[in-house]
Amino acid sequence: MMEKAIRNNALWIVGFAFLVFGVTVASQFYRTPSTEELRSLGYYRFEEPRQIGSFSLVNQESNPVDRSAITGHWSLIFFGFTYCPDICPTTMSVLNAAVKETPEPPQVIMVSVDPERDTPEVLGRYVTSFNKGFHGYTGTIEDITGLATQLNVAFGKVPGHELGTYSVEHGASIVVINPRGEYAGFIKAPHRAQNIAAIIDGF
Repeated sequence: MMEKAIRNNALWIVGFAFLVFGVTVASQFYRTPSTEELRSLGYYRFEEPRQIGSFSLVNQESNPVDRSAITGHWSLIFFGFTYCPDICPTTMSVLNAAVKETPEPPQVIMVSVDPERDTPEVLGRYVTSFNKGFHGYTGTIEDITGLATQLNVAFGKVPGHELGTYSVEHGASIVVINPRGEYAGFIKAPHRAQNIAAIIDGF
């Protein structure tokens, strides 16, 4: 009887040790990254997510989209344009590489800051050339500016060297929207796919 009790106690101790080990390991893998860790990856998360008011745009299929399109899931929003020579294709390529590394990727949306040239069809061809699941939004300049203002994104038209040509200056930050449709923070440039993938894993 004593040997059986000793054996049962030993098994209980071993089992408990494995449980503690498992909880410790799990906590390391699944804990929420600290603010400092996130900033080292380029993500500036707000202590209190900011509300986003109503907006009205159209997607690459010319269907209307509003605030409901950014609720129910995480979203990454980048403001750019299809004629952009460097920042936009680089950022979209990095986003494509990042979401491919994550088992549950967020929704990726590019909002055009050049609605004059970026028709839904043009925008659709552009965003899906990087990833078939990416979305493109456009609309009137007033509606785009309204959403950009809410998300602290600045952009402006700049005359080109030749008469009648122009470009659009804009920032390179990626806006992070939480599943409640709130402005949760932003990812600063320069962007790296492995950093963005790590940020996504911490959502």
